[in-house]
Amino acid sequence: MAFQAKDVLDAVGPNATLIFAAWIFLSFLQQRYSSAYGRYRELIAEYREHGEHDYRRTSLSEQILQYKRRSELMRLATNIGVVSAIFLIAGLVAAALGAIFDAPLFKYGTAFGSVVGLLLVIAAAAVVLVENTRIQGAIESDISDIEDLRGRAGVQPHSHGPGAAPRLGPVK
Repeated sequence: MAFQAKDVLDAVGPNATLIFAAWIFLSFLQQRYSSAYGRYRELIAEYREHGEHDYRRTSLSEQILQYKRRSELMRLATNIGVVSAIFLIAGLVAAALGAIFDAPLFKYGTAFGSVVGLLLVIAAAAVVLVENTRIQGAIESDISDIEDLRGRAGVQPHSHGPGAAPRLGPVK
């Protein structure tokens, strides 16, 4: 069972770039989550301060719900990303142990951790795609209460009365 430190470094070194990429991806996910959650809290504060029951209040309520959902999606993506990083690191540890101990278990552990980790990166990225599509609704809702912009932007005004759901989409 003689091994050289070089063997461990050879097993771990090239694969360590995967870990760095995972941390960069996690930073990206965390930044999107923090941004969506921060905007959600800002909208709630503005909603509490805006006492009039008008188009703006209706627009704010719609945006709050949209940013709540965006925050939930980005929290899910971030959690999936963290689990992905755990699997990738476990695969890296298994590779190092495989260089030390010649046991098939570590080879399978390396393969399993790496494949599951990469599949989870894909899953987290898919959640980001879903969240990205929700941004359009937030963009439209944000200007739905500004009369001179919504027509030019192709956004319909809110329906009658406060508390009614906005009708987003092209103006016909």
